[in-house]
Amino acid sequence: MQNTSVANTRSFALIGHAADGKTSLGESLLHVAGATASLGSPADGSSILDTTPEELERKHTLTSSLYGFTWKDLHLTLADTPGDPNFQGDGQTLLHGLDAAVLVVSAADGAKVGTESMWRASGRAGIPVIAFVNRLDTERADLDAAVASLKDLDINPIKISLPIGSGEDLRGLIDLIDMKAVIDGKETEIPSEFEDDALAARSELVEAAAESDDELLEKYLEDGELSDDDVMRGLIGATRTRSLVPVVCGAATREIGSLTCLRAIERLLPSPTERGAAWAATLEDEEIRVTADPSAPFTALVIKTVVDRYSGTLSVLRVVSGTLKGDTPVLNATRGEKERIGKLLLLQGAEHVDVPEAGPGDVVAVAKLKDVHTGDALCQEKGGVTLQPLPIPQGVLSYAISAPSKGDEDKVFTSLGRLVEEDPTLHLGRDPATGEFLLTGMGELHIRITAQKLKRLYEVDVALKTPKVPYRETIKGRAEHVEGKLKKQSGGKGMYGVCFLTVEPKPRGEGIEFSDEVVGGAIPRGLIPAVEKGVLEAAEAGPLAGYPVVDVKVRCTDGKHHSVDSNEMAFKLAGSFGFKAALEQAKPTLLEPVMRVEVSVPGDFVGDVMGDVSSRRGRVQTTETRGHTAVIKAEVPMAEMLEYASALTSLTGGKGAFHMEFDHYHEVPAGEREKIIAAAKAQAAAEG
Repeated sequence: MQNTSVANTRSFALIGHAADGKTSLGESLLHVAGATASLGSPADGSSILDTTPEELERKHTLTSSLYGFTWKDLHLTLADTPGDPNFQGDGQTLLHGLDAAVLVVSAADGAKVGTESMWRASGRAGIPVIAFVNRLDTERADLDAAVASLKDLDINPIKISLPIGSGEDLRGLIDLIDMKAVIDGKETEIPSEFEDDALAARSELVEAAAESDDELLEKYLEDGELSDDDVMRGLIGATRTRSLVPVVCGAATREIGSLTCLRAIERLLPSPTERGAAWAATLEDEEIRVTADPSAPFTALVIKTVVDRYSGTLSVLRVVSGTLKGDTPVLNATRGEKERIGKLLLLQGAEHVDVPEAGPGDVVAVAKLKDVHTGDALCQEKGGVTLQPLPIPQGVLSYAISAPSKGDEDKVFTSLGRLVEEDPTLHLGRDPATGEFLLTGMGELHIRITAQKLKRLYEVDVALKTPKVPYRETIKGRAEHVEGKLKKQSGGKGMYGVCFLTVEPKPRGEGIEFSDEVVGGAIPRGLIPAVEKGVLEAAEAGPLAGYPVVDVKVRCTDGKHHSVDSNEMAFKLAGSFGFKAALEQAKPTLLEPVMRVEVSVPGDFVGDVMGDVSSRRGRVQTTETRGHTAVIKAEVPMAEMLEYASALTSLTGGKGAFHMEFDHYHEVPAGEREKIIAAAKAQAAAEG
């Protein structure tokens, strides 16, 4: 970016649980680096990173915000991501387009469910992480307890700084890499009363660095020590492989630890060049890996879409290879459409700055592309390399949504379509069984905030009905050689197709698998895809309650055809009939989504909350104490959590909080299953 070498480029996301201080750390990093003139704060509405009316009202990050800035000779891109599970999908997508992350943890409360989910998301993205233990200036702050809580998440943390003082008396920290104190933003000698603690922690750091590398370990065992360069080499290597997570500590709102965090980003987190061939791609149908070479063919990923009512759509690109300049034709390899890049914009929160070009590792925005969406891969027009598109988290909770009047329907759904374009974790579709329009998102708050944005941006209201639980159907048994047959003769050319199907269960989460095992031409090869199409269409509505069928292996083993009357439609219908008949014989059952729930309450309410969770068919996994707060972790069916927010408020007098995210599908107990099936049949009868 503007004469910055690829080796001096860094991109990182601030990740973690809601309200642990990610935005405060981002504001502090920007101010310490000289990128902003004053220290912004989400608490008083002066944040550079939280800018939407919904964020200002709730004082929480609801959508990822990007800020490109320079510090020393580095060009950095900071992404502040949401911590609430309702909105974490946005940050999880973004992680796949960045090079690293900083995991922010509360010194008072330690790691929580949002900490764990974003740590796992960073693992799926394959990026290294450092941690920042924040709010060491609070009364209940405990660095050692916070670090221990990271170990419970299978993280291997190693402290690279120590606090000087605690609580209100926190006045600085000790940098264990340089063995210097940082007080009031200035480097000085370690105070004598902290020397012993610093030496002990430095010894742990050296040992951890040695254990990360066989050559260093051998040297450490022989000499009993390592040079500073050796320690840094081991620490860098272990961070890049995620076998160690270096831990910086501090208090972001007082800018304690912010400079040390910037130094750790510079030293320990990789540049695009150092990440190497991290990007999966194809070239002429051959799988390849793309490196961060500015002279290579251009490739980029669309990591975010921003829709503004007045300025239109901004597509945020992470350049992976090559150099991009304004007024350049490109190809959207994901959709096969040609596009033309206009101005390149550097995002700085809500502000945009024109830049002449962007190279590997740079994150820039482009306005008004025709048909480009989050996750798409862009490349040069001819002979381009196609990057693997970004994975998009799928929504787990649906609300039926309707316009106040029929005359408003077009405006509502056109406007909603733009919000779905901006947030790919939202999905707008129609339930084929009920005809209702469903808005699907990551949780109740996600849907309700979307409705608020719709009103603010496009001045349209919508009605939200009770959330629909996305049940699924599957089978527990096996059915062999079940016939699917269509025979129709009404004068002239008829319709004839016969297939024999065998169905059996698949492991949870693997979907529908179709295999062709027909031999001897019993079904012509060109008609087998029609059988598969019929099976897949029939799987959209199961035999019990009309919910989609999942996790079934379907084998087409035999069939019959007629030289004149057999065609694609006949075998498609035969496949549909055969699949439905096979399901009926294979012990069909109903699955429900189960949520991973973490409830935080004062200790006095633990018994009441656990009893309530159990009454909701929940299974309590663990309970633990974090300071004065008790944390209850449980698995609870989604159907029992739809109105939990108001129930918890009533139960605890507003002193409780909870977070939940989808975990897995599980078979519905027999009693509940019959109720769900009966309700589905009653609704179908009422509408039919």
